[in-house]
Amino acid sequence: MKYSNEKNSQIIVSLLKQHGVRKVIASPGSANMAIVVTLQNDPFFEIYSSVDERSAAYMACGLAETSGETVAITCTGATASRNYLPGLTEAYYRKLPVVAITAFRGGADMIGQLVPQNIDRTQIQHDVALISVDVPVVKDEEDALYANRLVNQALLETKRHGGGPVHINVAALYGNTFFDGDVPKSRCIHRYYAHDDFPAIKPDVKVAVFCGAITRFTAKEQQTLSDFIKSHNSVVLCDHSVNYCGEGKVLSSLVSENATNPDLYPDLIIHIGEVSGDYPTMGVLQSSGAEVWRVSEDGEIRDYFGRLTNVFECSLSDFFGQYDSSLSSTHDYYNAWARRRKELVSWMPEFPYSHRWIAQKTSLLIPDNSILHFAILNSLRTWNCFELPEHVRCFCNTGGFGIDGAISTMLGSALADPGKLNILVTGDLAFFYDMNALGNRHVLNNVRILLINNGTGGEFHMPYSSGSALGDTIDPYVAATGHYQWKSYDEYAVKPSSSPAGQWAESLGFTYIAAHSKSDFEQSISDFLDTNSKTPILMECFTFIDDDALAAKMIGDLDPTQRKKQEIRATVKKMLPKGVLETIKHIKK
Repeated sequence: MKYSNEKNSQIIVSLLKQHGVRKVIASPGSANMAIVVTLQNDPFFEIYSSVDERSAAYMACGLAETSGETVAITCTGATASRNYLPGLTEAYYRKLPVVAITAFRGGADMIGQLVPQNIDRTQIQHDVALISVDVPVVKDEEDALYANRLVNQALLETKRHGGGPVHINVAALYGNTFFDGDVPKSRCIHRYYAHDDFPAIKPDVKVAVFCGAITRFTAKEQQTLSDFIKSHNSVVLCDHSVNYCGEGKVLSSLVSENATNPDLYPDLIIHIGEVSGDYPTMGVLQSSGAEVWRVSEDGEIRDYFGRLTNVFECSLSDFFGQYDSSLSSTHDYYNAWARRRKELVSWMPEFPYSHRWIAQKTSLLIPDNSILHFAILNSLRTWNCFELPEHVRCFCNTGGFGIDGAISTMLGSALADPGKLNILVTGDLAFFYDMNALGNRHVLNNVRILLINNGTGGEFHMPYSSGSALGDTIDPYVAATGHYQWKSYDEYAVKPSSSPAGQWAESLGFTYIAAHSKSDFEQSISDFLDTNSKTPILMECFTFIDDDALAAKMIGDLDPTQRKKQEIRATVKKMLPKGVLETIKHIKK
């Protein structure tokens, strides 16, 4: 057997084989030569020839209809692909599984540049394919991962929701070099539905159920997930936007921010929910190299970790309910995560007056059945380190993940249930971005805004931000320091009424509270959280950005053994000559 050196063609042929696409109709040409020669050298495939591409597409319709199998057709560049349109239109309206593989010279950057036989197929008619993907030239592992996902996505669509034709447009390099052996195997993604038999999970497998944002768990979903956790060696890794209160929950950000023992790495990640703001936990799971299963009713290919193997198009209760809840488990994996978190909490120091100190002191004071909102991103990161009362629901605009709209979202939530306290935690940039919403005439007295004002984009000064290494140079434009009539901390301490946020809020009927120190905050927090207030309340906490950054560093450096190792490394680095350090770095590489 021989296969092409063009890696995108290797991926396509490997996945055609793994998805069971055996029948292929090839039309003559050079742009698709890498694919066709590789196919014809593999006895798995049945290949037919058709000079006329229009005829090839209609042949594929008949072949798919009678055989009940998915059929691939492939052609070269120029106008060859245009002749597929009548047959693909027929396949679309009859839901026939046909895979049209069209090739073109070079990459997308060559389209429209007077390259011979190179026409634009990036936009196709709506009713000729369920999905159209452009597979790039593969130059590195990132390209290969992207190409793999696109081809899997296209091939899976041929049988989904009744099925139909799909289009794979592939860039060709005209390398025309072929190697002996089997085509390198490319990762295959499978899709399952609620009525299918799901793959088994072995008893000794460590399972991490990673949750993106979920607005609300139904009682059945929570119960089936809890039953799964009880019967499997598993843990539910959450942040506050998940709103899960069942078995096996660990608020994982604090653990993930600190040096994580590889023993906490899972063997299998079950990914549920939507976009997550829990970057630390996603980083740990990414490092684990574990296989990923995605469970969602939309059934889409969402491959955040790049290791997706199975997609389950069903409800959470249908998925977790299919696994045997009568099994016994040691719960070692959950216990390891829970024990590590408890250990880190025990090492919590006294933070300076900062956002993290405020979150630590306020988190367990939030009234039961309140709704807590977080502006992105530093607010969510900060509060994810601290537990909340069980019946507090949390929301954050992680969908679009923009600075805009935090206040407005909270106001809408407050209108939906006037009997519940709605509390927004926000930084100054996000607050002023959406401050016009405070003037809405529907604002109710169940609204509370906790504004952490350090006069800058705090996220960019945090130790985990690439901007922190640049010092004050990020202030004018990256962190947008000093906007909104920002004055010195000391000036606001002497005259709180000069605060632009305070003046704006009071002019609109809010009660305004200013806190410049720990004692100020402790004296005022009960008034802020008073559920019987007749007015909405804005509490503005003035902090120093250096204290906020220091507290962030402290919370990511809780483990004394890790601190000791860092101190030893720093000492050794100071003692060794630069040339020796460079040699060591070279050896490690």
